[in-house]
Amino acid sequence: MEYRLGTGLKIKDKGETVSLVCPKCEKTVHFHMFSNLENRLNATFPFIKSNNVYFLICPKCASVFTVDEAKGKNFDKGEKLSIGNFDLKTLKEFKNGNE
Repeated sequence: MEYRLGTGLKIKDKGETVSLVCPKCEKTVHFHMFSNLENRLNATFPFIKSNNVYFLICPKCASVFTVDEAKGKNFDKGEKLSIGNFDLKTLKEFKNGNE
């Protein structure tokens, strides 16, 4: 399986969350949050659309989860409680056009 966590070359460390329960290992942990840029070509102006992809890693089982961009931006502004247990989403498998 292959997953896509943005197209940028630089992954930025955003800090630790409050205590959350990992959906995979079911342990209470402080997830570490990161972000990366996602650039897409657009058929209309502006031709390149950029947004941030926010993802969290469990320190116990190394599972990776994503959150909505709005939740990630709020966390980035210092709102540590903007991400809760119900905000964690599993990654969608990346399908290459050659398959």
